[in-house]
Amino acid sequence: MDSMDIANADLLTKAHTCLNNPIYSVHLAPWKLYFDGSKTDSASGVGIVLEDPLEIKHCYSFQLDFQCTNNKAEYEALIIGLEMLVELGIQSVEILGDSMLVLKQIAGEYKCLSPSLVVYLVAPRNLLAEFREATWEHIPREENFVANEMA
Repeated sequence: MDSMDIANADLLTKAHTCLNNPIYSVHLAPWKLYFDGSKTDSASGVGIVLEDPLEIKHCYSFQLDFQCTNNKAEYEALIIGLEMLVELGIQSVEILGDSMLVLKQIAGEYKCLSPSLVVYLVAPRNLLAEFREATWEHIPREENFVANEMA
């Protein structure tokens, strides 16, 4: 065997050891999705912060060109953020927001009593089916500052 064959054999042995040893398994951190929606008398908007596993934050702001309630704006922010992650091919997401209503309805802990919000509830649930792993957590407004400012 020449030196190249020895190097390749050594590499294959190491690869075989890593693949068959659970100690070497890789777990990627999920992306984080911070979302917030806002409605004023003059306009409505959403703020979205996508934080990748390296903790680099990507911030987005969108103005909604239709009349909506504050809860609809919150749902719009979540839906747009999830759509962005699906387009990026992300498989694992941690959703963080300060809207307890939206997060509890997504989790099924609160019923959706408003007929106009039912469509907004169905959309993120359908999008969540695109992910291998998804969690969500209610956070205080202070921890959602960037998304709040973007909205």
